[in-house]
Amino acid sequence: MKHNPIVLLLLLMVGALLVVGQLYVTLPLVEALAVRWQVTLGQASWVGSVFGFAYAVGLLLLGRLSDRHGRRRVLLIGLLATAVSSVVVACSISFPMLLGARVLQGLLAATFAPAALAFVTEVFTPARRPLGISLLSFAFLAAAPVTQFMAAQFSDLGLPSMMVGVAIAYVLLATGLAWTLPQTLGTPVSGHTAMPPQEASHSWLQPELMGVWLAATTVLFAFVIFHTGAQNMGLSITDMQTLRLVGLPPLLLSIAAAELIRRVGPVATARIGFGIAAAGLLVGLSGNFWLLLVASVLLSAGIALAVPGLIGTLAVRAIPTIRARAMSLYTFALFMGASVAPPIAHVLALHGWLALLLVPSAALTCAAFIVNGLPIARSRC
Repeated sequence: MKHNPIVLLLLLMVGALLVVGQLYVTLPLVEALAVRWQVTLGQASWVGSVFGFAYAVGLLLLGRLSDRHGRRRVLLIGLLATAVSSVVVACSISFPMLLGARVLQGLLAATFAPAALAFVTEVFTPARRPLGISLLSFAFLAAAPVTQFMAAQFSDLGLPSMMVGVAIAYVLLATGLAWTLPQTLGTPVSGHTAMPPQEASHSWLQPELMGVWLAATTVLFAFVIFHTGAQNMGLSITDMQTLRLVGLPPLLLSIAAAELIRRVGPVATARIGFGIAAAGLLVGLSGNFWLLLVASVLLSAGIALAVPGLIGTLAVRAIPTIRARAMSLYTFALFMGASVAPPIAHVLALHGWLALLLVPSAALTCAAFIVNGLPIARSRC
């Protein structure tokens, strides 16, 4: 099949929904899992948490694979391996086995995002690259609401049946990518052209890259703090659903971010996003529900701009030999921020809306300052 960048991008977006969606697929099933395995709700929630932590760790351990062995090979083998691990999840005969299978699934799923993001930066021309990054970013962000909605719709099938369905989807996706992924791009660096270890290490520690990674920790951190904290503050189920719902449409701004990146550059786009998100949280400081709705809209809109800006900055600054590794650490930073947010939100909620929203707003403001690099770095944009 002739290489078609549009078809490739659509397939990678589907992959983003399927892979990252595994972080959220068990959230609507916690009560059913607790009944099925005779465990508490807190224990049942670990079916989702262990995947998230394994996924984050896997981004660090496996993110560099496509730099060494080629994007195409890692994407295809990773998807097929994740399909197998999904079947293992479906076949679990005890709760500890289920947790272990989810850990395995999280580790293997981590091969997808770094290779996919690196592929988009290499396959698309400079003129189309911002749009490709924006669309893939939208897919990663949309995975949370889309997956939870679908899981709730098919919750009667149970987790095993859902995992078998997901496994089949992974195999079909891998088949489509096998026909679509170009053979000549994203290949591993040959021995005679590979960067010397000392030089690679130096590039890996570039302060201007470290600024991006540190800024990335605040993105989902602020998002989870806001929604988890609102729940801890005692908002009703209806109000929480409304709060989440109004935050969905602004995520589409991640697509419009492509044009903004072309006009002002990725760093400026990220800074605009951080600024909007930080300001949005300040709007809700009083705890008034209508102002919280505005805060939700602005927070989602800001994140929708910040994420493509961060990815675009890495795409420009990371050299090919460390590009997938750079993307893996970026994604790791995103999910670590999300992982530490719930307990922090619980503590902040004890002190009211002011503390709950000021802390993530301050974090986003700091991110806007450091995204272009740490103070010792020279600007490249």
